[in-house]
Amino acid sequence: MIPIPAAVVRWLVGLLVAVGLLTVAWFHGRAKGVASERAVWTERQIVAERAARQTETDLAALAAKSAARQAEKERLLNDQAQRQTAAWRAAMARVRDIRVPAAVGVQLDAAAGLSGASAVAGAPDPGPAAGDLDPLIGLAETLDACRQNNLAGRINADRLTEARDWYDALRERVNAR
Repeated sequence: MIPIPAAVVRWLVGLLVAVGLLTVAWFHGRAKGVASERAVWTERQIVAERAARQTETDLAALAAKSAARQAEKERLLNDQAQRQTAAWRAAMARVRDIRVPAAVGVQLDAAAGLSGASAVAGAPDPGPAAGDLDPLIGLAETLDACRQNNLAGRINADRLTEARDWYDALRERVNAR
């Protein structure tokens, strides 16, 4: 064996001590880095959870406001429909009973592409006697049905518009972050 000078041994021991200290410092720094990164991640999760709760609260408030607005719109539409119904009934009460002459009926049937009398039906029903039935009742019922259909269509259109506006607002809010 070749003897190793003491200076070389001290130098090697110093090198090993320095490498050991650097290794310990590296592991310590890594552990601190992991802990600090975990703390940052946890803080971000807490912030995200708070934001999600706030968003849920805001959306619940928007839904409540939307429901209130929708209920008010339906109430106003119903009031308007009632006023229109009363106005139609009053207007129809002032209209005279006018019967379409048979000759005109035939011309209208021909214009519509209908041929003469129906093969299924027998003689045309003359209907009730003139004094038995108010001729405006059928017209008023038809107008009521038209009004109700129009009201339902307007309510559905308002609801769809409201839902679209709510979705657009939500999408803008979510995408803004």
